[in-house]
Amino acid sequence: MKISLCLLTFLLVPAIAFSQTGTIEGIVYNNSTQEPLAGAEVQIAQTDQRQKTDENGKFAFSAVAEGMYILITTPPDSELIQQTSVAVVAGETLKPEIYVSTAQYRLEEVEVTGERDPKTISKKTLQAEEITRLPGTGGDVLRALPAIPGIGVANDFSGALYIRGGSDEDNLYYFDRVPVGYPYHFGGIVSSLSSEIIDRIDVYAGGYGAEYGVDSQAVIDIYSQDDSRTNFGGKFNLNLLYSEGLFQGKIGEKGFWYAAGRRSYIDLFVQSLSFDAGAITAFPRFWDYQLKAGYDLSEKHQLFFNLFASGDKFALKLDGEDVDQDFRGNVSFESGFEGAGLHLRSILTDRLTSYLSLTRSDFLFDVNFGPALALKIDAPNYTLRQDITYELNPRHRLESGLILGLEPGQVTGTFTRIPDEGEVDYDIRFEEKVPLDEYVRGQRIEGYLQDRYTLLPFLSVVFGLRFDYFNRIDQLSTQPRGSVLVELPNSSELQFAYGIYNQTPIPALLSPSIGNPALKSSRASHYILELKRSLSQDTEIKMAAYYKDLTGIVTTDEEAAYLNQGTGYAQGAEIFLRHRSGDRFFGWISYAYALSERRDRPSEPYRPYSFDQTHVATLAASYKLTPTLEFGAKWQYRTGNPYTPCEGATVQFDPRNGNPIFIPIYAETNSGRLPPYHRLDLRVSKIFQVGNWKLGTFLELLNTYNRNNLLDFNYSEDCQTRNDINQLPFIPYLGITAEF
Repeated sequence: MKISLCLLTFLLVPAIAFSQTGTIEGIVYNNSTQEPLAGAEVQIAQTDQRQKTDENGKFAFSAVAEGMYILITTPPDSELIQQTSVAVVAGETLKPEIYVSTAQYRLEEVEVTGERDPKTISKKTLQAEEITRLPGTGGDVLRALPAIPGIGVANDFSGALYIRGGSDEDNLYYFDRVPVGYPYHFGGIVSSLSSEIIDRIDVYAGGYGAEYGVDSQAVIDIYSQDDSRTNFGGKFNLNLLYSEGLFQGKIGEKGFWYAAGRRSYIDLFVQSLSFDAGAITAFPRFWDYQLKAGYDLSEKHQLFFNLFASGDKFALKLDGEDVDQDFRGNVSFESGFEGAGLHLRSILTDRLTSYLSLTRSDFLFDVNFGPALALKIDAPNYTLRQDITYELNPRHRLESGLILGLEPGQVTGTFTRIPDEGEVDYDIRFEEKVPLDEYVRGQRIEGYLQDRYTLLPFLSVVFGLRFDYFNRIDQLSTQPRGSVLVELPNSSELQFAYGIYNQTPIPALLSPSIGNPALKSSRASHYILELKRSLSQDTEIKMAAYYKDLTGIVTTDEEAAYLNQGTGYAQGAEIFLRHRSGDRFFGWISYAYALSERRDRPSEPYRPYSFDQTHVATLAASYKLTPTLEFGAKWQYRTGNPYTPCEGATVQFDPRNGNPIFIPIYAETNSGRLPPYHRLDLRVSKIFQVGNWKLGTFLELLNTYNRNNLLDFNYSEDCQTRNDINQLPFIPYLGITAEF
């Protein structure tokens, strides 16, 4: 018990001094000539220590804390980087040999030491190698996003992100420049992209530049790895939900490839299950895969191709006496998406670069709900994107881009209108069922111009203008965006950003059958102030305050189905204190306050938004006792979600069969709030070296103290009694990995 308490204390302390150190003494070689390479820069990514190799290609770092590290090697006169993982053991000297190519081969943007580019409002960058170690995620990178300030989720079962008072419909996901159909299987069980191939995630919570943002207020930009450390290697994962595999390798000296895939397997063991209201005839199953290959065509032209897809499916049969007559029978759900892209990055001159992409994505959705409801959607998207950057001088850069999009889509079935956010009295039984057979042909033109300029050594500005045209609403919108960054004398940065962000109504709201084709875009104005300061080499603090003004929100209307008549706002503040000591310890404490309200119609008062979470606090830490044994803990507190209480019910006769039914009477929209949510997750992981294989295992204890976090209330028909529906109980979660 004493040992456990000591370990837990270490996990939750954000600053720990380590006395056990080792030494790194390595040599960098030219991969082509096999000769030592002089003048190469070697940097320890976690500590930012760096050295140049001597005439014999040697470098050395002393007094390095025990743990795992990434060495970033940059050859002289090149933008190439080579990443090498090393394990430092206390009292020992590590002697790595690093082989690098001196050709200009780099498929993704890199940070070059020297003059820093003027930047837009700071993004939150998450390195996959670190956040997969976060407890409570099962090694899933995207499931770790709610651990950073300003990002929340509704419950344990949902992956839909609430970013700074917005809903998941406000978020735009990219995967290597290709739009992602949906980021999570079945809404949140697990992400639809393998964490094994993700390199980093950039999260733009608001106030970002003109290069991003069609129909969004937040951007999640996901980058996969763009190199292979071995000529051929692989990794396999096995856990309680699914199995996955990854293979990767090099293409000669100038290219790389990887292939990853996974599938759930509960349906392989359980074919059907009966219950009071019917039976599950096809257990939920999901799958996904990701492919990527890149090659250096020449010193100035790099080409890569990526392909990925995902699918979810389940089916059941409802035949119980308590099941409504419209929903009895077979119920099935199937969804999926495909994405593919061909990308060419070119250095046209020393100052002019080009990034050209041709992408295709396709969202598929097919649901049948008894004899009354069915909906099938096929929504492909073809995009041609060209980004141009011209560097006038090291302190002044111009950026521009043009995006052409084609969105043909087909919708068939029988369905009802889409309910408003917060519309609890929507009853699908009594809504008009409308036959749908619609073909749409959406066309988009997007473009931006942006100027990044360092006016003074301590002052830089960014100003951009974005324009979007969408033929289905016949509207051209212009969206100015900009930011100012001031570097203060005490190692701090103060930044202010402003921007306009327009969002086109979702396709269902523009439907001539169940929507209003005359709708226009909604509009959001962002005001953001951020302060960042480095307290030490290993510790930093970030603070932010924001306000978002929302107009033209689409809400239901008795006369025109939907109108741009809603308004709203979101405001809040965030603080983020983070400490990292090499690869051995990382941890943070964060707190976010947010207030998000909406007014559905001009004559109505403001009310809490359904995705409002007033207070969110997180403590997270991970500590390596040895290079192969790690412990972690994460605790999070969230204000309960708003909900609309049911105050009673009236008895009416069902117009379909004349039977008496209860019609609920609700209080004011979102006038109630669920109890606070809090949960502690623990994680222990261990790595074993067996010959050429590296075997790993982890055990996570989810909801360790078995908190009964409320998901919702289940009311009786007359609303006189209610029962609690809780979220996840205490669950042990085991995973196994094998890598060669």
